[in-house]
Amino acid sequence: MKSPVLAAVSRLVLRLALLGGALLLGAVLLGPVVLKGRVDAFYGRFTSPPAGSLILGTSRAAQGIQPAVLAAGLDSAFDKPLLNYAFTLTHSPYGPAYLASIQRKLRPEVRNGLFLLAVDPWSLSLTGPEGRFPEDQSFIGQLKQVSQNPNLPYLTRYQTKPLYRLLLDYATATERLHPDGWLEVNIGTDSAQVRARTARKLQDYRLLAASQHLSAGRLLALRQTIQFLKPHGRVVLVRLPVGASLLQLENVYQPGFAQQMRQLATDFAVPFLDYSTQPYATTDGNHLQRAASVDFTQQLTKDLKKELQEKR
Repeated sequence: MKSPVLAAVSRLVLRLALLGGALLLGAVLLGPVVLKGRVDAFYGRFTSPPAGSLILGTSRAAQGIQPAVLAAGLDSAFDKPLLNYAFTLTHSPYGPAYLASIQRKLRPEVRNGLFLLAVDPWSLSLTGPEGRFPEDQSFIGQLKQVSQNPNLPYLTRYQTKPLYRLLLDYATATERLHPDGWLEVNIGTDSAQVRARTARKLQDYRLLAASQHLSAGRLLALRQTIQFLKPHGRVVLVRLPVGASLLQLENVYQPGFAQQMRQLATDFAVPFLDYSTQPYATTDGNHLQRAASVDFTQQLTKDLKKELQEKR
């Protein structure tokens, strides 16, 4: 018969073994999620290797431009890897913080890169006084290691979910970040759902239009971004398609925006490709549907091939 002390020790050992087993199982299950960059809609861009070419902008570009489609159509015309390094309007409007992050992500020796800079009035606007950029306090402004796998600074500071949620969210997520940075979003696209989302998104942007102004500081940062990237390869400004209602609002908010971008492109001798009026299907008036993003990227690829050939 076991003594009380021996029985207590046995129970403790059993509990420790169960705890160790649970931790080991958690590590086995979570390991692929973390190491393959599947933590959330941003993390994988900070675990991928330094880039040779970049797609920049906000969530319009994150969802709307597919690097794999571009790379297949352009063959070996530019340095690899091509990474979609666009985030959201909150995190990656043009500004000093985004420029610094871009500088960290690009390989210094690149000389034949391709850099697609998605522009729209919102990515160059600001609420409040000039010189105060909210994204300075986000991971774009604070994260110094942008090509580290696993990226412990990101996981410890910006991933706030309980560990068990990582597995559940990964299994049920409507968003999937591909290794090349393209953000695939799988949501309903029937007409009623799209109309409802479009109405909500339009209201959001009406509020932005009432509170923001086109920012001299953001425009300067865009110019500085172009200046930084030009020695590393080809820079192209791109305005993505949006729904008719949102485009109408943009034209009221900043009626001279397209001309301003054309002048900027002329100043730097770079192309400006404006697709804002093109009728591609969106999920909410702002972001391209998954199938539409393929079609749009294919058209963009064709136009880029023409631009690249003409400038040789």
